[in-house]
Amino acid sequence: MTGAGYRTAGPEALQRLITRSGITPQRTVVFYGYATALGLWLMWLYGHRDVRILDCSRDTWRAEGRPWTSAASQPPPGTLLLGTEDAGIRANRATVLDAIGRPGTTLVDVRSAAEFRGERFWPSGGTEPGGRAGYVPFAVHQPLDDLYNADGSFRRATALRAAFSPAVLDAGGELITYCTIGGRAATAWFVLTQLLGRDRVRVYDGSWAEWGRTPGAPVTRP
Repeated sequence: MTGAGYRTAGPEALQRLITRSGITPQRTVVFYGYATALGLWLMWLYGHRDVRILDCSRDTWRAEGRPWTSAASQPPPGTLLLGTEDAGIRANRATVLDAIGRPGTTLVDVRSAAEFRGERFWPSGGTEPGGRAGYVPFAVHQPLDDLYNADGSFRRATALRAAFSPAVLDAGGELITYCTIGGRAATAWFVLTQLLGRDRVRVYDGSWAEWGRTPGAPVTRP
């Protein structure tokens, strides 16, 4: 679901994926594996809300003896057509720039401590020529620790609330989450909005892969 430059796939690419996956307007879509919340968020972004996340890991699914196959499926072409983008759940670079230091909007950095401190550009520690490490000015650091049980399922709401700082969970106004390429930011959006009932949360899916490589975009290092 990411294209060149680690940017989120555009609507044309997503439409092709939906069509070859056999998705129709009547079908429930279930995501599992890596960055499941990003898949759900993308479907919501373009209007299809009958979407679920498998609430366990693939290893747990297989260990419990549930159906599994390595055979490739060949569904008939899907007929679901993407709708208009929902700007209420997405933020772009200009939106983030305008939100810096603005009352009523909290920028939420959900990357690791090493990324936030500017010790790494990428989570792996890989180098990025021309990329600048650090964080967006005024962003609140909220790493996504303690969200999952051992079987890969999300923890109960009480534990999830404890995993978020009051600066995020209890902040008034709007939240804008970001990470490196959008996966963790979408996970934060999913937990906050769908499991904890927080409203007015948007995902900056360009995230640090875009921001840190954009000349002139302000960057802070502790």
